[in-house]
Amino acid sequence: MKKLLLIASLVFAVTVQAQEETSAQRQNDIMISPIELIAGSTLNVSYERLLNKDSGIGINAILLLDNGDSGGGLQSQISPYYRMYFGKKYAAGFFVEAFVPITMSNDSVYMPYNGSSSGYYESSYRYEKNTTIGAGIGFGGKWVARKNIVFEVSGGVARRFGMSDEYNDTPITGKGMLGIGYRF
Repeated sequence: MKKLLLIASLVFAVTVQAQEETSAQRQNDIMISPIELIAGSTLNVSYERLLNKDSGIGINAILLLDNGDSGGGLQSQISPYYRMYFGKKYAAGFFVEAFVPITMSNDSVYMPYNGSSSGYYESSYRYEKNTTIGAGIGFGGKWVARKNIVFEVSGGVARRFGMSDEYNDTPITGKGMLGIGYRF
């Protein structure tokens, strides 16, 4: 009976120790890419919830802050993702990810016009708001430094679905991060 009680106590102690180590791990990463913010007027931010040492789920948002012209192009993109890590540290090192970009764009549509009296063709463009969804894959690396500072370099490419032939925009989109953040 004493041996059974000793074994049960050891198993309980090891289980409690393992749970304390797992719960002590920080589970959230928040990241910003300062390059796009400095070079252009685009905000690229990311949040990731770490599921375990090998995977995490998150969301990346690329937002155009300065829409001074009414021209076409990508206005914003929100991409939920799932990552698998292959490093030795907790949710760090090389990773691959699958993501689903939801893009909101202001696409240009070419409108030919032959109503002039001189016989020349005149044309114009009109802009239409368009929302598409896609599927993509990416890869990169994440490093955790002292004081829970996180660095990330990543990139990915995706195909946008639901685009009409009348839009002159490409069905390919991507996302990238050359960022710095914090693990909490």
